[in-house]
Amino acid sequence: MDIPNPSYFYCHTDSCAHLLQTSLKSRDPIKGKSIHAQMVKLGLTFSVYLMNNLMNLYAKTGFLLDAHDLFNEMPVKTTFSWNTILSGYAKQGKLEKAHQVFDLIPVRDSVSWTTIIVGYNQMGRFEDAIRAFVDMVNDKVLPTQFTLTNVLASCAATGSRGVGTKAHSFVVKLGLHACVPVANSLLNMYAKTGDLEMAKVIFDRMKLRNTSSWNAMISLHMNCGRVDLALAQFELMSERDIVSWNSMIAGCNQHGFDNEALQFFSSMLKDTSLKPDRFSLASALSTCANLERLNFGKQIHGYIVRTMFDASGAVGNALISMYAKSGGVETARRIIEQSGISDLDVIAFTALLDGYVKLGDMTPARQIFNSLKDPDVVAWTAMIVGYVQNGLNNDAVEVFKTMVREGPRPNSFTLAAMLSASSSVTSLNHGKQIHASAIRSGEALSPSVGNALTTMYAKAGSINGARKVFNLLRQNRDTVSWTSMIMALAQHGLGEEAIELFEQMLALGIKPDHITYVGVLSACTHGGLVEQGRSYFDLMKTESTLHKINFVNPLI
Repeated sequence: MDIPNPSYFYCHTDSCAHLLQTSLKSRDPIKGKSIHAQMVKLGLTFSVYLMNNLMNLYAKTGFLLDAHDLFNEMPVKTTFSWNTILSGYAKQGKLEKAHQVFDLIPVRDSVSWTTIIVGYNQMGRFEDAIRAFVDMVNDKVLPTQFTLTNVLASCAATGSRGVGTKAHSFVVKLGLHACVPVANSLLNMYAKTGDLEMAKVIFDRMKLRNTSSWNAMISLHMNCGRVDLALAQFELMSERDIVSWNSMIAGCNQHGFDNEALQFFSSMLKDTSLKPDRFSLASALSTCANLERLNFGKQIHGYIVRTMFDASGAVGNALISMYAKSGGVETARRIIEQSGISDLDVIAFTALLDGYVKLGDMTPARQIFNSLKDPDVVAWTAMIVGYVQNGLNNDAVEVFKTMVREGPRPNSFTLAAMLSASSSVTSLNHGKQIHASAIRSGEALSPSVGNALTTMYAKAGSINGARKVFNLLRQNRDTVSWTSMIMALAQHGLGEEAIELFEQMLALGIKPDHITYVGVLSACTHGGLVEQGRSYFDLMKTESTLHKINFVNPLI
């Protein structure tokens, strides 16, 4: 496009603006600079209209400093001028600078407020976006369709149903309920904030629905565990996109319908032209891991290699987990060596660890653990559990000591695993140290730690210590708590006390499991209470879930 001669600019200011807009459409700031030079030469910089167009061109093509310089030179600034600079900074993620501009705007309109809300959303600062919307409403500025879709997205991300309901009232007030993007945003907000009935009302009232509408309902049903309802919605869809298929694959995987998840994955490949993305592949590999379908997993791996798909992040971790859980732990190890482990997640690590634990080989697991940049509490706990399961209690103790000294605070699972190690070596002093750590971390009264403490004290010969812990667990006792104490009493020859505790358990309506019966029948045997033992044996036989277990020997 050639720059017209100077007389063109004298007579055709609107045409000059048109040239700037054409440059904007072609994303050509250099041509804009040529026009700018002519404007300066011809004295057209007095035109607020032209200056706004030029500034808009600079801001939207990334020349924000030029736009700001132009803004500073303008003797008269309109709201459009302010909004242009504000939008430029917001789109570049420079929110602090954007907020400085926002605070200086003399009269903020809906565009000003919406721009700052969108900027916050783009940077994941959803709470700030919601606060800006509340301030906008308090400032008596009416939101637009774009404002509402963005603030509803913020509410969905944060679970802020109250503000979402306020936004809904504006949707009704402005007559936007028939607008599909707005209705979808409302549907998504109610679904994500747990108001399932309202989400269904919104969906049922929508005269026009697009794929996003249906996808939101599928996601809603999956989040509620209603795979059947999600399937019903899926089957009613006339058009399905990758999100529709991913929702079904991931949802089935998460709720234990792994065979169905693989069927959906296979159908997507066979019956559609859609190509799986990282979500599809990660979910399908996770399903293969759960089912230990190594051959199917290898086929997915082959697809990843053939298509040169980026196997980093979630896909790489799912691939490693699949091999580790399906008996291919060495293949998983080779993948790590080839691609590095900088983004190895806890699920993949624990799958690898479990694979090596099953092989009884903790050395490779320890090497991988030592290579982790910043292992979290789950990784530390997995390492400790691995050692305990292989009977390497001293190694478990050493890892725990290092964790206390250098790592994150142990959680209830870490402490329970360590107490199991202490029980195995009947180290009362070490067990007491872990008990002290549990008290300091506030985990001593959690069921998992309390139960492990009861067992540890009993095995270390301190039945009084076991009693104290059991009594302190009064509000948090589960079946395992009662069973641990009954077993402890039986092992210490306190059969009558064990039976009394069992009767209390039954009176409270707590259902015993097969280990509970082992403990109480053992107590009857050692106490010579054969008839009472037989009555408990008969009680046990009435429990439908307790069968095919040899409880006869304790009574012989």
